Amino acid sequence: MGWKDHKGIYKQYLMRSLREPSAEAKQRAEDMILDEDVLRVFVDASELKSQGIFGLGLCFVGQGSVIVKSKKLYNQSMKKQIIFAELSAIEFALEQISILYKEKDNTLPEIIIYSDITLVEQLSGTSAITKNQEINLKANRVRNLWEAFLEFQPGIKLQIKNMKQEMKKFNPYYKAAHNAARSVIGN
Repeated sequence: MGWKDHKGIYKQYLMRSLREPSAEAKQRAEDMILDEDVLRVFVDASELKSQGIFGLGLCFVGQGSVIVKSKKLYNQSMKKQIIFAELSAIEFALEQISILYKEKDNTLPEIIIYSDITLVEQLSGTSAITKNQEINLKANRVRNLWEAFLEFQPGIKLQIKNMKQEMKKFNPYYKAAHNAARSVIGN
């Protein structure tokens, strides 16, 4: 007797058949890894029990490879400020991309950094994104790194985008960044 034949209450999220990625999601993941023109970077951040200890995770996808990196960040004054942590993850991604382009002779014409915070659209502007001054300083640091990279590599289109819900769903690369962020802080 399987769960489909059960007459009692059962939890939808535990049903394996409902958690299977669609053929479209599998194809999207395959296309991302084989893309020779676009490097996609998925970023995520997690906080350890509201202690101001953040895990930052990145997943680089493209040109037939996947690279996952993580880093621990301590900032007691930013407890429960996940926006700060997400901006720190974007900053970490920009630093890693700059290192990657200095070490190798990369000629990828486009790089897209995906984050799950909605404030990333405001990074292209010059105004403050929140009332918190430390978060605004972090946003300015991200803007400066972004502009410096574009100045150093003028032929490369570097974008920072908000990851929409459909892009998040069944995305093994976002999940890898998320897991890297969680594991570096021991969660």
